[in-house]
Amino acid sequence: MTSDLQNHRRARFGVFATLALSIVAGLSNAANAQTFPQPGKPIRIVISVAPGGGSSEVLARVLGEEMRASLGVPVLVEFKPGANQRMGPEFVAKSPPDGHTLLVASSAQTTIFPFSYRKLNYDPFKDLTPLMHGANFRLALVVSGTLPVSNVAEFVRHAKTRGQIPFGSFAAGGASHFAQVILARATGISTLHIPYKGSAPMKVDLIGNTIEAAFDVDSSVAQLWREGRVKILAMSGTNRHPTLDTIPTFREQGIADLDMTLWLAFFAPGGTPPDIVGRLTRELQRAIAVPEVRARLTQSGMEPTGGTPEALAQIMQRDYRIWGDAVRASGFQAED
Repeated sequence: MTSDLQNHRRARFGVFATLALSIVAGLSNAANAQTFPQPGKPIRIVISVAPGGGSSEVLARVLGEEMRASLGVPVLVEFKPGANQRMGPEFVAKSPPDGHTLLVASSAQTTIFPFSYRKLNYDPFKDLTPLMHGANFRLALVVSGTLPVSNVAEFVRHAKTRGQIPFGSFAAGGASHFAQVILARATGISTLHIPYKGSAPMKVDLIGNTIEAAFDVDSSVAQLWREGRVKILAMSGTNRHPTLDTIPTFREQGIADLDMTLWLAFFAPGGTPPDIVGRLTRELQRAIAVPEVRARLTQSGMEPTGGTPEALAQIMQRDYRIWGDAVRASGFQAED
């Protein structure tokens, strides 16, 4: 009888002990979930350019300002230029996954660099955690204002009569270079790639008829198009540009592989806990939905977007496949 009573007491004690441990673990987990953001510890948004570096800095600053009040900690922009824009992703990939170090990265850094560089010290799909797509930039097929073509089909016929058409890009190894490869493979034209150090000198030669065609970013050529100095034959994207909606997309003209845009997006280090990813994503989504924020981004030449981590991951996978095929077809290899 005594033995049975002792066994009963032991069993009850075991149940109580298990319950107590579960409660303690639950409280501990709840406490850990509430440690983000850590009081007084800034959140750093890393970008891969120097101060005054354009759209990535604007996107990081504008959304960071909006997030600061609700998160209750400073949100700072940190510059990591160098190594042809590889330093920023490398730094964030090796940072603690505590939500206090974020990255604004481009489509090139995550879906072109893995193919154009022999060695890359980060894997965009393993070392970075997608948070939110931030902004789009459309690739535009631009030709001289005097060229007697008005759409892609007419341009293709013209290019084939020329045999090989001089085609500018704003940088060797960038999207405007590999978009030429995609266009040539889709239409059978032959292009002579002429790389420039930036868009400005390329546009001078385009207006002056030194080159007949180029790929550039929508915001860079929109004013020249409005003035009639260049023609925009098509734009990338799955739908028409919200403010340049008279220009058809490549898809509308039969070239679906030029759907993809250039973009900027937010990432955390790989291995960031789901609760922190969820909090950051909600804050970013809330920030980019604010009308004043969207207006500031639009004024800076961006097309603000948004969305879920899953949607960003899908965009990355698709662009990775298409750009990868183009880089391999081009034979291009970036200098380390």
